[in-house]
Amino acid sequence: MKKTLIFVAILANLIFGIQGFSQISEKEFDKIVNEVSQEYDKGNKEKSVSILKKNIEKYPSVILLKVFLGTLYDDIGKENEGEKELNETVELQKKYPYISNDGKKYDIRIAIGNFYVAQEKYEKALRWFKEIDDKYMQEVPELKEYMIGYTNYKLENTEEAKKYLLKSYIKDKAGLSESLLGVIYDDEGNQKEALKWYLKAIEKGNLDAQVNLGSLYVNLGDNEKALQLFRKSLEEAKKIKDDETIKEIQDIIKDIESGN
Repeated sequence: MKKTLIFVAILANLIFGIQGFSQISEKEFDKIVNEVSQEYDKGNKEKSVSILKKNIEKYPSVILLKVFLGTLYDDIGKENEGEKELNETVELQKKYPYISNDGKKYDIRIAIGNFYVAQEKYEKALRWFKEIDDKYMQEVPELKEYMIGYTNYKLENTEEAKKYLLKSYIKDKAGLSESLLGVIYDDEGNQKEALKWYLKAIEKGNLDAQVNLGSLYVNLGDNEKALQLFRKSLEEAKKIKDDETIKEIQDIIKDIESGN
Protein backbone atom coordinates (compact mmCIF):
# COMPACT_ATOMS: atom_id res chain seq x y z
CA MET A 1 0.00 0.00 0.00
CA LYS A 2 1.42 3.39 -0.98
CA LYS A 3 1.82 5.84 1.85
CA THR A 4 0.34 9.31 1.36
CA LEU A 5 0.82 10.92 4.75
CA ILE A 6 0.27 14.63 5.19
CA PHE A 7 2.43 16.89 7.37
CA VAL A 8 2.06 14.54 10.31
CA ALA A 9 4.03 16.45 12.93
CA ILE A 10 2.57 19.83 11.95
CA LEU A 11 -0.97 18.56 11.71
CA ALA A 12 -0.75 16.79 15.05
CA ASN A 13 0.05 20.15 16.61
CA LEU A 14 -2.65 21.91 14.64
CA ILE A 15 -5.38 19.47 15.60
CA PHE A 16 -4.41 18.59 19.14
CA GLY A 17 -1.96 21.31 20.09
CA ILE A 18 -2.61 24.35 22.23
CA GLN A 19 -2.19 27.94 21.12
CA GLY A 20 0.88 29.65 22.44
CA PHE A 21 0.20 31.96 25.37
CA SER A 22 -3.29 30.48 25.81
CA GLN A 23 -5.29 30.10 29.01
CA ILE A 24 -5.13 26.33 29.11
CA SER A 25 -2.55 23.57 29.45
CA GLU A 26 -2.24 20.74 26.97
CA LYS A 27 -3.23 18.30 29.70
CA GLU A 28 -6.44 20.22 30.40
CA PHE A 29 -7.20 20.47 26.69
CA ASP A 30 -6.79 16.70 26.28
CA LYS A 31 -9.08 16.18 29.25
CA ILE A 32 -11.81 18.27 27.58
CA VAL A 33 -11.39 16.45 24.26
CA ASN A 34 -11.60 13.05 25.99
CA GLU A 35 -14.68 14.06 27.97
CA VAL A 36 -16.46 15.32 24.86
CA SER A 37 -15.47 12.23 22.86
CA GLN A 38 -16.68 9.84 25.57
CA GLU A 39 -20.10 11.48 25.74
CA TYR A 40 -20.37 11.55 21.96
CA ASP A 41 -19.47 7.86 21.69
CA LYS A 42 -22.19 7.07 24.24
CA GLY A 43 -24.71 8.86 22.05
CA ASN A 44 -24.97 11.87 24.35
CA LYS A 45 -24.42 14.37 21.55
CA GLU A 46 -26.13 17.32 23.19
CA LYS A 47 -24.11 16.78 26.35
CA SER A 48 -20.89 16.83 24.34
CA VAL A 49 -21.99 20.13 22.82
CA SER A 50 -22.80 21.46 26.31
CA ILE A 51 -19.34 20.49 27.62
CA LEU A 52 -17.66 22.32 24.76
CA LYS A 53 -19.80 25.44 25.19
CA LYS A 54 -18.98 25.57 28.89
CA ASN A 55 -15.25 25.34 28.22
CA ILE A 56 -15.37 27.88 25.38
CA GLU A 57 -16.91 30.33 27.85
CA LYS A 58 -14.22 29.47 30.38
CA TYR A 59 -11.31 29.64 27.88
CA PRO A 60 -12.34 32.18 25.19
CA SER A 61 -8.82 32.51 23.75
CA VAL A 62 -8.58 28.79 22.91
CA ILE A 63 -10.28 29.14 19.56
CA LEU A 64 -9.50 25.52 18.67
CA LEU A 65 -12.36 24.58 21.01
CA LYS A 66 -14.75 26.53 18.78
CA VAL A 67 -13.38 24.65 15.77
CA PHE A 68 -14.13 21.43 17.62
CA LEU A 69 -17.67 22.66 18.39
CA GLY A 70 -18.31 23.81 14.82
CA THR A 71 -17.25 20.49 13.27
CA LEU A 72 -19.20 18.62 15.97
CA TYR A 73 -22.36 20.54 15.07
CA ASP A 74 -21.76 19.68 11.44
CA ASP A 75 -21.30 16.02 12.30
CA ILE A 76 -24.63 15.80 14.14
CA GLY A 77 -26.53 17.46 11.29
CA LYS A 78 -26.65 21.03 12.60
CA GLU A 79 -24.80 22.55 9.67
CA ASN A 80 -26.03 26.12 10.16
CA GLU A 81 -24.87 26.17 13.79
CA GLY A 82 -21.57 24.63 12.74
CA GLU A 83 -21.01 27.20 10.01
CA LYS A 84 -21.77 30.01 12.48
CA GLU A 85 -19.22 28.72 15.01
CA LEU A 86 -16.51 28.25 12.39
CA ASN A 87 -17.02 31.70 10.87
CA GLU A 88 -16.88 33.24 14.36
CA THR A 89 -13.61 31.35 14.94
CA VAL A 90 -12.08 32.86 11.80
CA GLU A 91 -12.95 36.35 13.09
CA LEU A 92 -11.66 35.57 16.57
CA GLN A 93 -8.17 34.77 15.29
CA LYS A 94 -7.74 38.51 14.75
CA LYS A 95 -7.89 38.87 18.54
CA TYR A 96 -6.42 35.47 19.46
CA PRO A 97 -3.83 34.50 16.81
CA TYR A 98 -3.49 30.78 16.25
CA ILE A 99 0.07 29.90 17.29
CA SER A 100 0.67 26.19 17.40
CA ASN A 101 3.04 24.13 19.54
CA ASP A 102 5.73 24.46 16.90
CA GLY A 103 5.78 28.20 17.65
CA LYS A 104 4.52 29.15 14.19
CA LYS A 105 1.48 31.22 13.32
CA TYR A 106 -1.24 29.65 11.19
CA ASP A 107 -4.61 30.58 9.78
CA ILE A 108 -7.18 28.73 11.92
CA ARG A 109 -8.79 27.59 8.65
CA ILE A 110 -5.98 25.04 8.32
CA ALA A 111 -7.16 23.43 11.55
CA ILE A 112 -10.79 23.51 10.38
CA GLY A 113 -9.82 21.84 7.14
CA ASN A 114 -7.80 19.21 8.97
CA PHE A 115 -10.72 18.32 11.21
CA TYR A 116 -12.72 17.63 8.05
CA VAL A 117 -9.81 15.66 6.54
CA ALA A 118 -9.78 13.50 9.68
CA GLN A 119 -13.51 12.87 9.10
CA GLU A 120 -12.85 12.17 5.39
CA LYS A 121 -15.14 15.06 4.43
CA TYR A 122 -12.78 16.20 1.70
CA GLU A 123 -15.12 18.58 -0.15
CA LYS A 124 -15.61 20.61 3.03
CA ALA A 125 -11.92 20.44 3.84
CA LEU A 126 -11.01 21.73 0.39
CA ARG A 127 -13.33 24.69 0.75
CA TRP A 128 -11.64 25.79 3.99
CA PHE A 129 -8.13 25.23 2.65
CA LYS A 130 -8.89 27.41 -0.37
CA GLU A 131 -10.08 30.23 1.90
CA ILE A 132 -6.85 30.32 3.94
CA ASP A 133 -5.50 33.87 4.19
CA ASP A 134 -1.82 33.90 3.18
CA LYS A 135 -1.02 36.67 5.65
CA TYR A 136 -1.42 34.15 8.48
CA MET A 137 0.80 31.56 6.76
CA GLN A 138 4.01 33.47 6.13
CA GLU A 139 6.12 30.97 8.11
CA VAL A 140 4.67 27.96 6.28
CA PRO A 141 3.75 29.27 2.79
CA GLU A 142 3.82 25.82 1.21
CA LEU A 143 1.26 24.27 3.56
CA LYS A 144 -1.84 25.84 1.98
CA GLU A 145 -0.93 24.64 -1.51
CA TYR A 146 0.08 21.21 -0.26
CA MET A 147 -3.22 20.70 1.56
CA ILE A 148 -5.23 21.82 -1.48
CA GLY A 149 -3.19 19.39 -3.57
CA TYR A 150 -3.59 16.58 -1.05
CA THR A 151 -7.34 17.08 -0.73
CA ASN A 152 -7.78 17.15 -4.51
CA TYR A 153 -5.85 13.88 -4.64
CA LYS A 154 -8.26 12.34 -2.13
CA LEU A 155 -11.15 13.60 -4.28
CA GLU A 156 -9.48 11.97 -7.33
CA ASN A 157 -8.94 15.34 -9.00
CA THR A 158 -5.40 14.33 -9.90
CA GLU A 159 -4.64 17.03 -12.46
CA GLU A 160 -5.71 19.72 -10.00
CA ALA A 161 -3.66 18.00 -7.29
CA LYS A 162 -0.56 18.05 -9.49
CA LYS A 163 -1.02 21.76 -10.18
CA TYR A 164 -0.81 22.65 -6.50
CA LEU A 165 1.85 20.10 -5.56
CA LEU A 166 4.13 21.42 -8.31
CA LYS A 167 3.94 24.76 -6.48
CA SER A 168 4.24 23.51 -2.91
CA TYR A 169 7.25 21.22 -3.43
CA ILE A 170 9.60 24.16 -3.99
CA LYS A 171 9.42 25.22 -0.33
CA ASP A 172 8.41 21.85 1.09
CA LYS A 173 11.35 20.90 3.31
CA ALA A 174 9.88 17.52 4.27
CA GLY A 175 9.43 16.25 0.71
CA LEU A 176 5.75 15.43 1.21
CA SER A 177 4.76 17.16 -2.03
CA GLU A 178 7.29 15.22 -4.07
CA SER A 179 6.29 11.97 -2.41
CA LEU A 180 2.62 12.52 -3.23
CA LEU A 181 3.47 13.46 -6.82
CA GLY A 182 5.34 10.15 -7.01
CA VAL A 183 2.25 8.32 -5.77
CA ILE A 184 0.02 10.04 -8.33
CA TYR A 185 2.30 9.22 -11.25
CA ASP A 186 2.77 5.70 -9.91
CA ASP A 187 -1.02 5.21 -9.82
CA GLU A 188 -1.20 6.47 -13.40
CA GLY A 189 1.38 3.91 -14.52
CA ASN A 190 3.97 6.56 -15.34
CA GLN A 191 6.86 4.84 -13.60
CA LYS A 192 9.51 7.19 -15.02
CA GLU A 193 7.87 10.26 -13.47
CA ALA A 194 7.08 8.37 -10.27
CA LEU A 195 10.75 7.40 -9.93
CA LYS A 196 11.82 11.02 -10.48
CA TRP A 197 9.55 12.40 -7.77
CA TYR A 198 10.23 9.63 -5.26
CA LEU A 199 13.95 10.31 -5.60
CA LYS A 200 13.42 14.04 -5.10
CA ALA A 201 11.45 13.32 -1.92
CA ILE A 202 14.12 10.89 -0.68
CA GLU A 203 16.74 13.64 -1.13
CA LYS A 204 14.78 15.55 1.53
CA GLY A 205 14.74 12.55 3.86
CA ASN A 206 11.19 11.44 3.18
CA LEU A 207 10.70 7.91 4.51
CA ASP A 208 7.34 7.29 2.82
CA ALA A 209 8.85 7.97 -0.60
CA GLN A 210 11.60 5.48 0.14
CA VAL A 211 9.04 2.80 0.98
CA ASN A 212 6.99 3.65 -2.10
CA LEU A 213 10.06 3.49 -4.32
CA GLY A 214 10.82 0.05 -2.92
CA SER A 215 7.32 -1.04 -3.96
CA LEU A 216 7.91 0.43 -7.41
CA TYR A 217 11.07 -1.65 -7.80
CA VAL A 218 9.11 -4.76 -6.78
CA ASN A 219 6.61 -4.01 -9.55
CA LEU A 220 9.50 -3.58 -11.98
CA GLY A 221 10.84 -6.99 -10.95
CA ASP A 222 14.00 -5.64 -9.30
CA ASN A 223 13.72 -7.28 -5.87
CA GLU A 224 17.38 -6.67 -5.08
CA LYS A 225 17.01 -2.88 -5.26
CA ALA A 226 13.68 -3.12 -3.48
CA LEU A 227 15.17 -5.06 -0.56
CA GLN A 228 18.02 -2.58 -0.24
CA LEU A 229 15.52 0.27 0.08
CA PHE A 230 13.20 -1.59 2.43
CA ARG A 231 16.05 -2.57 4.77
CA LYS A 232 17.30 1.02 4.83
CA SER A 233 13.74 2.26 5.44
CA LEU A 234 13.31 -0.25 8.26
CA GLU A 235 16.36 1.10 10.10
CA GLU A 236 15.11 4.67 9.70
CA ALA A 237 11.63 3.72 10.91
CA LYS A 238 13.20 2.11 13.99
CA LYS A 239 15.13 5.31 14.74
CA ILE A 240 11.92 7.35 14.87
CA LYS A 241 9.98 4.51 16.53
CA ASP A 242 7.29 4.40 13.85
CA ASP A 243 5.76 1.06 14.86
CA GLU A 244 3.17 0.97 12.08
CA THR A 245 5.77 1.51 9.35
CA ILE A 246 8.18 -0.94 11.00
CA LYS A 247 5.55 -3.69 10.90
CA GLU A 248 4.57 -2.85 7.32
CA ILE A 249 8.17 -2.97 6.07
CA GLN A 250 8.97 -6.16 7.97
CA ASP A 251 5.99 -7.88 6.33
CA ILE A 252 7.03 -6.67 2.86
CA ILE A 253 10.62 -7.90 3.35
CA LYS A 254 9.34 -11.25 4.56
CA ASP A 255 7.09 -11.60 1.49
CA ILE A 256 9.89 -10.73 -0.94
CA GLU A 257 12.37 -13.09 0.71
CA SER A 258 9.84 -15.92 0.72
CA GLY A 259 9.09 -15.36 -2.96
CA ASN A 260 5.44 -14.35 -2.43
